Amino acid sequence: PSHSRRINLEEEFQILSNTPLIQADTSAISIIDQDSILVSYTHILDTLNNRVTLKFKKEPNSGYTVRVMPNAYTNFFGQANDTLLYRLGTSSLADYGNLRLNLIGESDVPVLVQLTSDRGETLREHYMEELKSVEFNTLEPATYRIRIIFDQNKNGEWDTGSYLLKRQPERVLYYPQAIEMRANWEKEESFILRD
Repeated sequence: PSHSRRINLEEEFQILSNTPLIQADTSAISIIDQDSILVSYTHILDTLNNRVTLKFKKEPNSGYTVRVMPNAYTNFFGQANDTLLYRLGTSSLADYGNLRLNLIGESDVPVLVQLTSDRGETLREHYMEELKSVEFNTLEPATYRIRIIFDQNKNGEWDTGSYLLKRQPERVLYYPQAIEMRANWEKEESFILRD
């Protein structure tokens, strides 16, 4: 699974497979909250990346049990899963920080605004047709960075250049400072985008 025990309110729960998954029976999958009430979810089977995503609304200070019964998933070799049980919990809102980022300037192409870890791993992203404010809420206390990708071909991801096609890589800008977030913080930063 993508999470063990703790899950952020903004994140999605995923189950990863070592072999290609080709079939899913969602009637064999359930999520219940701490009051034993069934939670509705959206199921996404990504056969290309051998990944299942379960999207559901999470409340602060709550617990959830994800139960996957036998034969819910079948892989390329015809093998099915055994019973899988995952217990997840969320923290209080006071344990998180919220970041509001004001993008100032002009861009004639859409931008991909990425919140990354200190090591450059993409944690969250927003695709924006115009420059305005964007919010990254319920952030764990940590140090983050901001990366802006100018999506010239409008495909929602960064593209490398091509020497043969005489095409430059899509432009990337980085917010000059690391952003430290602490629990129960509301922080606002402004990023002026210049050519």
